[in-house]
Amino acid sequence: MLLFSHLAGKHEWRLRVSRSERQPQPLVLASASPRRRELLRYLTPTFDVMATSGEDEARFMPPALAALLPSFPLAVEHHPTLLAWRKATAAIASGARGVILGADTIVLVDDIVLNKPRDHGEAAVMLRQLSGRVHHVFTGMIAAYADGLVPPHLGLDVAEVWMAPLSDDAIAEYVDTGEPLDKAGGYGIQGLGGRLVQQVIGSYTCVVGLPLGLTHELLMAAGITGLADPAVAFKRWLADTGRETPVCTAP
Repeated sequence: MLLFSHLAGKHEWRLRVSRSERQPQPLVLASASPRRRELLRYLTPTFDVMATSGEDEARFMPPALAALLPSFPLAVEHHPTLLAWRKATAAIASGARGVILGADTIVLVDDIVLNKPRDHGEAAVMLRQLSGRVHHVFTGMIAAYADGLVPPHLGLDVAEVWMAPLSDDAIAEYVDTGEPLDKAGGYGIQGLGGRLVQQVIGSYTCVVGLPLGLTHELLMAAGITGLADPAVAFKRWLADTGRETPVCTAP
């Protein structure tokens, strides 16, 4: 059973999203993540990238917009959609124009947020927390207009991840690869860390950091055209990269 209903949250969001009637706008991805850039190219090849450290800046969301944040189980300062908004806002402040796409991903277990580990020891501690258990990965997103003439579109996706039981030797071997050090929760599902995962209930690409289904919805709402179907994009990404995924219920 899901602790948080991503289906209910998604339905609630669809009621708020309407297709933009604005003229076509250029698309900018406000992210330094190579994984997000890679996934977005399978939806649309036409976009620019502007990386910022906006999620670390204490920008406060306008109250009217904060009231539209999707339901989330922790305090608002941890809300990944707020962090995505900060990235997009920082990109706009740095000169980005058009439709700005922001995303932020967090790993949650026992109501504790697992960020990127600072070193090998912290990565091992995180993996022991996740071993043999279910945790949740949230990706918050925003598609905002740089000119501010139209309110932005907000979204939140969540996936339930079942981690295999991990021995200390398996954890040490994985940590020694160095892969966990730039990944929230201490593992990368799209890399060697995928071998540690038994199944994903929800979007696999939510765990990677850019849920293709939600991204497609937000970009369509923002007036971006020519997008690939998310399921087709997911299959092409898997085929082109030679990745094998654990069992999942959505792209």
